[in-house]
Amino acid sequence: MRNTTGVRFAPTIAGAMVIERDRYLDDSGDWLVTLALRSRSPSTHSLLTALTPAEEEHVGRALATALDEIVGILASRRSQAEAAR
Repeated sequence: MRNTTGVRFAPTIAGAMVIERDRYLDDSGDWLVTLALRSRSPSTHSLLTALTPAEEEHVGRALATALDEIVGILASRRSQAEAAR
């Protein structure tokens, strides 16, 4: 499973703040998944934009850990589906 680089931490066009992590299920580049934390209210937007760089990195690591677990489940399901063909 290939990881993409870094955490994207940026405002969206609609003004929401998003912290994302991406993972590929394999090296083909065809199976990309993203896990995102998005602000859904002005208060949450303010909270996310006030994070220090260290806190941003900590949130990014938490997302990466969760995404690693999710990708493991998806990769397993994909392997099972391919084996059944």
